[in-house]
Amino acid sequence: MAVFSSLSTFFKRNRRKLLIATGLSLTAYYLVHQFVIKKFRDFQKSLKQELFVKEQIRRRFIQTQNDCYLTLLALLPVLSQPIVAHLPSETITQALKLKKAPSANAQSELVSDSLLTTDNLSLHQSANESSDLSTYVNMSKTDLWKLLKIKTIARWLTLIYSLSGLMLITRLQLNILARRSYLESAIAMAGGTVDEDMSSDYYMEQSYLSLSWWLLNKGWRTMADVLEAAVIKHFDVVNARTELTIDQFDELIASVIKDVNFNHQRSIIESIFPTSYDSLVETLINTNPDLIRELDQPESVFLKLVNETNFFVDDGMFSQIFYRMVNHSRSTLANNLWVALDPDFLLTMEQHAKVAEIGDLPSKKFKLASFLAQVSVQSGIICDNNNLHEEYNEELSGNIYINSLNELEELDEFSAGIYSNFE
Repeated sequence: MAVFSSLSTFFKRNRRKLLIATGLSLTAYYLVHQFVIKKFRDFQKSLKQELFVKEQIRRRFIQTQNDCYLTLLALLPVLSQPIVAHLPSETITQALKLKKAPSANAQSELVSDSLLTTDNLSLHQSANESSDLSTYVNMSKTDLWKLLKIKTIARWLTLIYSLSGLMLITRLQLNILARRSYLESAIAMAGGTVDEDMSSDYYMEQSYLSLSWWLLNKGWRTMADVLEAAVIKHFDVVNARTELTIDQFDELIASVIKDVNFNHQRSIIESIFPTSYDSLVETLINTNPDLIRELDQPESVFLKLVNETNFFVDDGMFSQIFYRMVNHSRSTLANNLWVALDPDFLLTMEQHAKVAEIGDLPSKKFKLASFLAQVSVQSGIICDNNNLHEEYNEELSGNIYINSLNELEELDEFSAGIYSNFE
């Protein structure tokens, strides 16, 4: 009882202090609770907004890459048709067919009918429009075979080089524009003021994109000249009766690419985009002459876009990715040659590696005519912009070159680096 009496006396004596302390404690608890709740809700809101922004960036990025793909398909005929006309392998094949051979056996040995397949009849038609068949008919069969070899291989290489360049520069340009557009909308949503040089300018952007004229009209010609000279150099020992394995043929293609990469890298890269002042002026004269004056205005949106593009093109990473794309297409060619010429020996590159280790099956050799026939078919596949999606075993009827290049991890990383460069 004494204890309870003491407690009662204590509470009565300190009632006011206890009430004040209790009130302060409850107030402090309430304030802390509200502060914590507010901070937590703010954090949730911030996190949701951050996730929303990231999702928006991801969706815009994916859409931009899809736009690049569709743009490439739209420009493909513009790129491929003059290349096919410039390197008329079908017309040379026709001239070979018209030459009278000593015997039927000799003729069948020298001229392969498969060079004129249903896959490249349209190419044959366009080639005939730009070449005089009589010029080739007057040449000897030896010279015709030599010319056919050079033109057929040079055409495939020129198509691959120009296609890789067009895909890469399209990715670069559209991602630069998409990033600027996103920054512009983000600033506007935040209540900020968009700078004058960041404001949307459809005309400037379209004029900037039209700079692909350089590759579509000038650049591919430089590539064709360089590649044709390299083909002459490295395929000089190969004639109509030469027999090669697919690996040997692939090694010859690789030697051409290596030679061009080592000795002509700068001229090839400069063929993709007008990096010099003179080439830029020439491009603008043929596309948007009134924009030439923009080149003398440092604050011009157009000039800033051009300078940023030149910065990326001059970077070593650009050329590395470009030649990675070229060599990837070389691998695609080799795989397709295996499927077409010797499907029982090799269905995939994995199986080829296993067979090579075991050594049970020797690699078959094929005459030059067989290779040229298939390379001609491959050129037709590269020119196809119908985006046919076929099963793996029917890959030769679809544009596997564009689809496989478009899925390259290095290309996506390059695009992501441009899109996320908000400096």
